[in-house]
Amino acid sequence: MATTLIVADDPDGLAPDGLDSDLPPPCRIVAPDDLLDGRHLPAPGTTPGTIVVNLCRDQRPLSFGYYVSLIAEARGYTAIPTAAALADQADDRLARSRHAPVDRALAALRRQSQRLVLPRRLFVALGRCSKPHLQAVAEAAYEAFGLPLMTLQIDPLRPQLLQAVAEPLAGLDPRQLRLLRAALERLAGTPPTPRPFRRAPRLAVLVNPDDPLPPSKPGTIARLRDVASSMGVDTECVGHRDLPRLGGFDALLIRETTALQSPSYAFAETAAQLGLPVIDDPVSILRCCNKVFLHERLKAEGVPQPRTLAVRADTLAAGEALGFPLVLKVPDGACSRGVIRVDSPGELPVAGRRLLRRSRLILAQEYLYTDFDWRIGVLAGRPLFACRYRMVRGHWQIFRHDGNGSSEEGATEPVPLDAVPPAVLSAALSAAALIGTGLYGVDLKETAQGPVVIEVNDNPNIDVGLEDACLGDALYERLLGHFLERIETGEDRAPARAAGSIW
Repeated sequence: MATTLIVADDPDGLAPDGLDSDLPPPCRIVAPDDLLDGRHLPAPGTTPGTIVVNLCRDQRPLSFGYYVSLIAEARGYTAIPTAAALADQADDRLARSRHAPVDRALAALRRQSQRLVLPRRLFVALGRCSKPHLQAVAEAAYEAFGLPLMTLQIDPLRPQLLQAVAEPLAGLDPRQLRLLRAALERLAGTPPTPRPFRRAPRLAVLVNPDDPLPPSKPGTIARLRDVASSMGVDTECVGHRDLPRLGGFDALLIRETTALQSPSYAFAETAAQLGLPVIDDPVSILRCCNKVFLHERLKAEGVPQPRTLAVRADTLAAGEALGFPLVLKVPDGACSRGVIRVDSPGELPVAGRRLLRRSRLILAQEYLYTDFDWRIGVLAGRPLFACRYRMVRGHWQIFRHDGNGSSEEGATEPVPLDAVPPAVLSAALSAAALIGTGLYGVDLKETAQGPVVIEVNDNPNIDVGLEDACLGDALYERLLGHFLERIETGEDRAPARAAGSIW
């Protein structure tokens, strides 16, 4: 029988009259540390269907509560809420974009009865509420926001949703706890329902002229558009102000540096909600933009990686375990930023405190120097290109950033795919498959023990004369053909649904 793990800040404080009273046997209450450390939990892959209901108090991005959902997903569990739902909740634009289904449910109720009095506040637990006539509203809110516990603030006169507020477990009254217990007993999955889709091949390409290190330079975007035109695909470059226009396109290609707290993620999430094929999709952005997720996911599936520890506070213990030099990484760093090499025990506490101010978890990793990193481009599970990324001369990273804002980048050497060592190619494909079926750049190092995966990047660099040097226009044809196939088959048409939705 599948296990439901309820993660709460103070599980002992819930007994005997709290949430754990009369819970069905498959439900267990654990602390965040138990889940993060893997104590007393089923090993990844041993209990199919394991659900983690995250009821931590603080669920802001990079908090412990956020990592509960992120690591649960990395280990193959179903997380409620998903890390993507938490990231959306932290962005007012994305949170507001999810109001529409709830507004429609409220409007339908008003049409059914003009005399119906709507409440100003409605508590929802895993898609359930205590008022049967408002159940459709509760279900719409759960599908839209994916939050296990929330209060809907409603304007009953218009009627419309004003705000969905996540509720902490500790603040629930006895009636709300009973509702939550009943909802947990019914926890199950339901497949989404497809919707119609428009077939005209119009591709939006998101670019940002102010991006200092864009994944594709303007000349590459021009080459992409030329190839698209020859294939009968209409492309248009769009900017941050064009988000409201996204519904007029059939697919989205993001060609600016991605991050959770940036417009690129809002574009990806909106495209997914509209049922548009998108590269990079929001799940891939969320997973690749957090190195803690990548480490946990690779470890859970046995993909070779450097010796790595997730650090919450005790950086000295990481030094004892890994030796020196070692590397500290903030989870959401990009282009060699947020990465510090520590050469001695004396440097470790200062470097650790510096990065822990940015994230409640950081990574400590053994230092493996090589003259270059392999970058294998992977599209839909198949290799697309290969390059050697050389370290900057006299430096230990591919990028060197100066204090004045300038950057230096090591040389890029294109390599035909048939010249890549088979073990490198195999490890890259295995790592990319753990993220999704989009476009990824897998970074690896060759060691005496075989290749190890450093990270999997969404939004990999593709530029004329570098990543496309071996395939030429065929690279862009494959990328555009991937979009066309997804448009024609309609595989992205189903609207997004809260993970673990039970209704």
